[in-house]
Amino acid sequence: MEKGIGKKMEVPYANLKRIYDNSKKELDKAVQDCIDNSWFIKGPKVFEFEDNLATYCKADAVGVSSGTSALLLAYEALNLKPGDKIVIPSFTFISTPEMASKLGLEIVWVDCNKDNYTINTDNLGGIVAGIKDIKAIVGVDIFGHTCDWDTIKQIAGDIPVVQDAAQSFGGRYKNKINGSYNDLTCFSFYPAKNMFCFGDGGAVVGKSKYTKNISMSRDHGRTDKYVHEFLGWNERLDSLQANVLNHMLTMVDDHNASRRRVAKIYNEELKIDTKVNTASWCHNVYNQYSVLVSKRETIINKLKDKGIGTGVMWPIGSHKQPAYQSKDLLQHTDYVSERVLSLPCWPYMQDNEIEYVVKVFNNVI
Repeated sequence: MEKGIGKKMEVPYANLKRIYDNSKKELDKAVQDCIDNSWFIKGPKVFEFEDNLATYCKADAVGVSSGTSALLLAYEALNLKPGDKIVIPSFTFISTPEMASKLGLEIVWVDCNKDNYTINTDNLGGIVAGIKDIKAIVGVDIFGHTCDWDTIKQIAGDIPVVQDAAQSFGGRYKNKINGSYNDLTCFSFYPAKNMFCFGDGGAVVGKSKYTKNISMSRDHGRTDKYVHEFLGWNERLDSLQANVLNHMLTMVDDHNASRRRVAKIYNEELKIDTKVNTASWCHNVYNQYSVLVSKRETIINKLKDKGIGTGVMWPIGSHKQPAYQSKDLLQHTDYVSERVLSLPCWPYMQDNEIEYVVKVFNNVI
């Protein structure tokens, strides 16, 4: 036993069970209500959630089946055609470029920055200035930190902008709630997110000129029970997930405050210089707390030996995935992907758990 660390503890990378236990009565009721009502697809609980989400995000809202389907429907709503060019960061989960590729769009890869791993606006400016006919730009909020959206929109001009906010629900950019300030914003409610349900779920929020189309497209292009205005998809949010989300929406600000508390202690006590540099204009909600380390696998194993779980998102840039094999040189993406490591940072972490992570990490780094 190393000096000062104390008895071994188990601190998982995430702890959904503790979140559930703190809202067990309300969440069990949300599920039972759907079973008792026997209304599982669309229905009043979905519409209630969409209304609640629209109020929270100050924009029109459409519930969908996942964050991936949110991206698909957002790209489609922009009326992009096969062959159209869309700018997408490589440092993101695969679904961000994947849905563009599924629609036949041509991806123009953009690098991340090394401060907070969001889109590199210098790189973006060069791309937009140098490549004609860019039809859309996607920015990805990373680990709870928002992109520099004003700069992105200044560069974009009349080009539509999509915000992939899968990891930043409840965050703010210059005091504006995420979802309220871009053409379209996509959320994921996968269980690893700040705001989550009991399976897959997602939403698109934004301008009504887009969300009306999305609302129909998620349900086979339907305008009436047996009337289909156009060919759409089956990407509906189900009632059970919607009702779970109705409760989670009342808790997400508290959960985010709890994450920020953990992050504040890490920022003050971890003996490493490569923490995320949160910009002054960002209200970071820390979907993950990440640092950059050398000898990552060695550190992961040492933390595991001490009972501490970790995560790696993402060990390879999307542009280098076998599905793409791009030859683009994205220096920052490569650098971050090779070093990024996420530590436990979740609601209801206890002081002794946080301090144990700090002590062990400082000992092995």
